[in-house]
Amino acid sequence: MRKAAALVPAAVLSALALGLAGCSAGPQSAGGGDENTLTVSGWSGDEVMSALASQFEDDNPGVTVEITELPWPNILTQINTEMVSGTASDFVVVFPGNGNPITAQTLAKGNFLEDLSSDEWTGDFTDVNKAVMGADGKILMGSNNFTIIPATYNTQALEALGATAPTTWTEVLDLCSAAKAEGKVAYALAGLAGGTFNYLPYALSATLVDGADPDFASEQASGDATFADSEWSTVLDKYLEMMDAGCFTADALGTSLEVAQGQVATGDAVGIVTVSNQIGDIERAAPEGSTFETAPLPATDDPSETVLPVGLGSGYGVNAKAKNKDLANKFMDFYLSEQGVQLALDTGSIFPSVPVDGFEPTPALVGVSEQAQSDKTAAFPDQTWPNSNTTKVYQDELQKLLGGQTSVDDALAAMDSAYAG
Repeated sequence: MRKAAALVPAAVLSALALGLAGCSAGPQSAGGGDENTLTVSGWSGDEVMSALASQFEDDNPGVTVEITELPWPNILTQINTEMVSGTASDFVVVFPGNGNPITAQTLAKGNFLEDLSSDEWTGDFTDVNKAVMGADGKILMGSNNFTIIPATYNTQALEALGATAPTTWTEVLDLCSAAKAEGKVAYALAGLAGGTFNYLPYALSATLVDGADPDFASEQASGDATFADSEWSTVLDKYLEMMDAGCFTADALGTSLEVAQGQVATGDAVGIVTVSNQIGDIERAAPEGSTFETAPLPATDDPSETVLPVGLGSGYGVNAKAKNKDLANKFMDFYLSEQGVQLALDTGSIFPSVPVDGFEPTPALVGVSEQAQSDKTAAFPDQTWPNSNTTKVYQDELQKLLGGQTSVDDALAAMDSAYAG
């Protein structure tokens, strides 16, 4: 299995990506291998994809899987641009819903993805899942994992403070005070692009917005609700309250994802609020003997009100202009087969999106596993936002809030404007 990693400069990618939504796929065929070569655009360092590719090669003698590894956030613009230019791989990373340049619903506008609706594996997904897996009744991507946004804690760091994972908002602030008194921070926060700063408001909004009004997303889509006239104001108020209480990494706006992960890995930070697929990175960076645990991040003082954000994770789609479309479709079937999902479970710390007999979560995810499979969950907000610009503006405004350059009211007004298009 050969791997390539040629990246176009980010500035060029960003400029080219702007044209995607209004373009249709060009006449060029994508991919570059012969009929026995499958090209894949995947994540940098993705051990799961490497294992899947190796097994697929073993099961299909003579087939070669070539993986182009793409880092975050370059992966968004790289795949986006290649779709427009007709040079994309046969099998590409796709996000569910809307909200960034390579979501199923964004790519659907240019007919860039193969319709997978007739594939047998689609029957394993609920109607709620399917609603974000494509557009206009078509299934355009599949994902083998759910992504959860819990609070992840360094167990030894909690124990050193004589604390346990908070179950109320007051306990969150108490943990911040206790950590600060010991020269630590309660929650590592990476405020640079590609960091974790955008996830904590999602965790709060699951309880404060979706928990209080489960129909908020549909009401917003119909024009009967807005960011500004909703509990999103409380979400951002609480975000600032945590910042003012010293809960976060100092100079969060200058902190990268890797640094924030390292802080919680070593116990310099007690915890972090980020997506569950980053827990493995934290564990690998931690000293031997370190253990980690998860819990929903509370937003009120009533634990029964806490809702856990659970979204269909990033997955893959088949390029509609794939050079080896049949091979790409076969790989998609394998990716979401019982064998493929079990291999992913054996290789990485995923939480499966389809039923798996005997599934047991990794030790770090035990704390949220039961709730993740219950009705006390909410989808990620950006999966229902109508355009990727809303996500961009949301992240820009959060960074401005952290830097004291805007107010909650102005931030929400900017998000409403982006949402309206």
